Amino acid sequence: MESKSQHKEIQQYMNRMTVSLCLIARDEEASIGMTIKSVLALVDEVIVVDTGSKDNTRIIAEGYGARVLDVTWEDDFSLARNACLTEALSDWILVLDADEFLQPVRPVEFQGLLHDPTAAGYCLRMASPVGEEASRNPTMIRLFRNDPEIRYRYPIFEQISDSLNWWAEKKGLQVKDTDLTVVHEGGHQTNLVRKRQRNQRILHKAMAEFPIEPYFPYKMGCAGIQTLDDEVLPTAGLTTALGHLHTAWLRLESRDPQHLRTQRWLPDLGIKSSSGLLALERVDEARKLIHLVGEHFPNDPRVILQTAVAEIRYLALNCDEMNPDESRKQESLIIFKLKELLGRAPDPDGFAIDRRVLDLYPLRYLGELALLGGHVSEAVGYFEQALSLDPDYSFAWLGMAECSRFAGDNKRALKLYLRTITENEWNHRGWLRGCDLMKEMEFQDNAASWWRRVTTQFPEHPTLKQAEHQAHERSRPLTPVG
Repeated sequence: MESKSQHKEIQQYMNRMTVSLCLIARDEEASIGMTIKSVLALVDEVIVVDTGSKDNTRIIAEGYGARVLDVTWEDDFSLARNACLTEALSDWILVLDADEFLQPVRPVEFQGLLHDPTAAGYCLRMASPVGEEASRNPTMIRLFRNDPEIRYRYPIFEQISDSLNWWAEKKGLQVKDTDLTVVHEGGHQTNLVRKRQRNQRILHKAMAEFPIEPYFPYKMGCAGIQTLDDEVLPTAGLTTALGHLHTAWLRLESRDPQHLRTQRWLPDLGIKSSSGLLALERVDEARKLIHLVGEHFPNDPRVILQTAVAEIRYLALNCDEMNPDESRKQESLIIFKLKELLGRAPDPDGFAIDRRVLDLYPLRYLGELALLGGHVSEAVGYFEQALSLDPDYSFAWLGMAECSRFAGDNKRALKLYLRTITENEWNHRGWLRGCDLMKEMEFQDNAASWWRRVTTQFPEHPTLKQAEHQAHERSRPLTPVG
């Protein structure tokens, strides 16, 4: 005799929703078979828009039963994607790129999502190889109902969200999050370079074509930023990138708050802008900006974390001038927020994020805050906890170095600074703090060597400008008196 759950599965299968896989491709013979194969048990048809392949992409796709359409490439991703959607005959659309695959899911669970009467579509998790396209969104709408009113917009970084959200609101439905995960495999380095060059070309075109659209300066800003563990680094191009992010923010400011909350990339805009300002030591601006973002996304863990970071930097600069009671109150609030993050479930309130935001990064900042208050043993405890989670976490090694230096053990601190930059050569704080200690210990040659690395890798760090100014002042001729 069948159980209730088995009966439900059988009923669901008999009344199953149909799904069309829609993808666009060009010269993807190495990966398109993997893409289609990953969802064959879930979809009813496969539609491939080929934008000019010269390899075996078509033959491989047709071998898996795909319907392949030839569409002339016009530097417009939405045009190609919408051509694909127009051909779809199923109840639902699943969108993948030709170098992605869907992680395994049971067909009955997949059908369960499609049978949700309140769902207009779903945001799927996006996973990429380490270091690959760091600015990719953590979630993207890739599964949605098939309706001619739901179409992509923009020639690059194409979005379905505007039309889908509008359609969903009209129908009384919602766009929901799901645990389904799309894995982006990446490709050969030559292809990646070619794609980035193509994307930059189309992005410049899109910025001219849509002069009031904030999304494109946001993406242009992201392309000019380098990060380490979500901290923006003062590398070449940061000031220009922040200019683009600021333009995006200005274009958003006047929009309706309800509309802003539907822009799932807005938290990333605020976080990157705030972190970039901190890298340039523009602390007051960074603090003000992230608080504004927090008004729209108060429960986003990434925003909460960045707010705590900005507050710690503000305390470090102003604790001597602050009223002690005010300083302690501020510290307590930061600690509360960081510990609240540590206790959260992986995806609170539907925000799909890097797990390290909830376990690793808060430990680092709790350690920094403890050290700021002179509580060395407490700080060491937090940094050791972080290293137990990730032994290669360079900022935890930096924290340990700072603790040793605070305790007066300079030799150990120097070894730990070396460990910091060994774990990650982009940890600019490690290079700078180690350089300062070497000067203090009169290891001038070593200090000069480390300083050269700072000037090469982090040319926009404010310390360099200060050093240049001081050098200029020293070189000025003395003005005769009298």
